[in-house]
Formats: sequence, C-alpha cells, structure tokens
Amino acid sequence: MPPRRANCRRTRKSDTVISVSDCERAGSVVQGRGRDEMIETVQVEVGRGRPAFPVDILTLGQARIVRIPDIDRIEWPATALFDALTADDLRAAAGLVPAGTVDAEAATLLLSFNVYLIQTPAFTALIDAGIGNGKQRLDRPAWHRRDGPFLDLLGRLGVRPESVDIVVNTHLHADHVGWNTVLGDAGWEPTFPRARYVAPRAEFDHWNRLHRVEPSAPVLHGAFADSVLPLEDAGCLDLVGSSAEIAPGLRFEPAAGHSPGMCVVRLTLDAASVLFTADVLHHPLQFARRELVSNFCADPQAARATRERILTENAGTGTILAPYHFASPAFGRLQREAAGARFVPLPLSSAQA
Repeated sequence: MPPRRANCRRTRKSDTVISVSDCERAGSVVQGRGRDEMIETVQVEVGRGRPAFPVDILTLGQARIVRIPDIDRIEWPATALFDALTADDLRAAAGLVPAGTVDAEAATLLLSFNVYLIQTPAFTALIDAGIGNGKQRLDRPAWHRRDGPFLDLLGRLGVRPESVDIVVNTHLHADHVGWNTVLGDAGWEPTFPRARYVAPRAEFDHWNRLHRVEPSAPVLHGAFADSVLPLEDAGCLDLVGSSAEIAPGLRFEPAAGHSPGMCVVRLTLDAASVLFTADVLHHPLQFARRELVSNFCADPQAARATRERILTENAGTGTILAPYHFASPAFGRLQREAAGARFVPLPLSSAQA
C-alpha cells in the first residue's frame, strides 16, 4: 500500500457531537435493560428547494447514532428483490411486517439506503457510504448521476466532512461505497479528507482480482473504479480482517454470503450493543420468512446460514439492530420466540429541524 498522503492523515480525536440547535426535542425515552435510551425522528431542512429529510437519532449515554437515508422509502418490485415471492406470499406478508413495508396490490417492498453516523467522545464514524452523487451507473437508473442532499444533511447535523474520523465499508457493493469519493479537479477523491477508510480485506481482494483481469470492465457497476480504488491511491484505505477492531468499542464480525467478504459492525458501549447488519437482511419480511434470500446474494446458501447465525446469536440479548435497507423505524431489537425471533422496532417520536 502506498504511503498515506497528507489529505488522508489521521486526525486527533473528534470532539464533534450532533447539534440540531433549532430542533424542538420530543424524543421517546425508553427504559431498556438498565439504561436510558432516547430515539426520535427529526425532519431536517436542507434548503435548495428540497423537501425535508427524516433522520432517526438514537442516543445511548454519550453516544449518538443517526440513520441518514441516502435514498429513503423507495418502492422496490418484490420479485426483483426476492424472486421466490408469489402474489399469495405478499398478501400474507401484510400482517407479518410493519405497516406500509409491503404493498401486495402493487407487488412492491419498501426499502431505504441508510448511512449510519456514529458520534462518541472518542470518534465520529460513518457505517457504509450510500450511493453517492454524480456516479455513472448506467444499469441502475435510480443511482445514475444522482444529486442527493447527503452532505447537506450531515452539515445540518453539525458534521463537516473533515470532522469524520472513520468511514467503514461493510462490503463494496455500489450502494454502500458511493460517498467514499466526490469528484474533484483531478478526478475522484476522498469525500472525508481526514478519515481512515476501513474495509474487509477479503472483500477488496475478491473485487480487485476481477478488476485486474479486465481493468476496463465496470466492476460493481463502476463503483470499484470510482469509489474504492481512489482511496487506495490516496493512501487512506485500511484493509483489515473479518474480526478486526476498527476503533475502541467498534469492530467487524464476519458475515460473508451476500458478498464474498461482507462483515457486520458491532458498536459496544458501556451497557449497550448496536449491530449494523449491512445486507444480512434486506427487508423485515425476512424475519417471518427466514428462508428468503435476496436475488443480489452471491452465495445464497452462505447468506442464509449467516443470517440464521446472526439472528440466533442476537435474539433476546438486548442488542439493537441497525439494518441498512429498512425504512424508518429501522432500529429495533430481536425478541426470542418459540418459532425463532421477532423484530421489535424501537418507538419513535417526531421533531422538526
């Protein structure tokens, strides 16, 4: 790996905390397993004629975790996600999932693409990096040359690009790495100039092998070339093992299947644990229909086994799940039941910013 350049240097501990100073706090305080939690949805005004965007803010002691949708509440054709679903399945699913997440008549499933912001006294981190802006994705029209407000949202939450210490890519699919880079005068460059970018080594090695076989091919819809390799060129990409500690209290756990080297990320606080589940789950229906594997999983058998293991290990433990593709309310716990586990979303209150 080339030497780390100055614009990707590690910075001192961030003292940034989320500040929505003009927001009327109306949070729901939840007593949970010996600790206080506060969670609320805030409608954030970003200007430029854009509608307000909803972000969910979970406060756990001195830590705050924010769900920031890069794309929010998109209706996805059900069989484009799970080709095994039938019309009867969708009608039956309506009573098994949160209201509004399945439209049996339209045969669609509700999805979001969530970047998670973590702020602790020790660091500011992003878990996954969404779809990004300005990326050429000819075979994904909804992702092609987008002009979304993600950086505006971060700014309204008091987070400047240079204040981000860590960007974690759970895997390298195009919808998880887009905001790794922005277009500068010399080409694609790191969006967060002082951040250490962390990705699973096995994941990078897999896609890099494909890229080297045919460098002109659009590996990962072009994302490997415009959103991953520029980090390596800049010297700020840190490739680590599947159980690596990323920062104090933040670590990878192996979760291969959806992609060859995917990991989930666990944040461990004083008495709380949050698991960022990446693409282990794509939709709440997978709690009731545990056999469902998305059409985008590279190894369906391994993906199913990984999901079963993670759900079994975390059911009834109080661990808070933070799924990548769930629409709000996305944060929730797994309640152990005779038939397996039931996802119980954390209750939300609303506020305006």
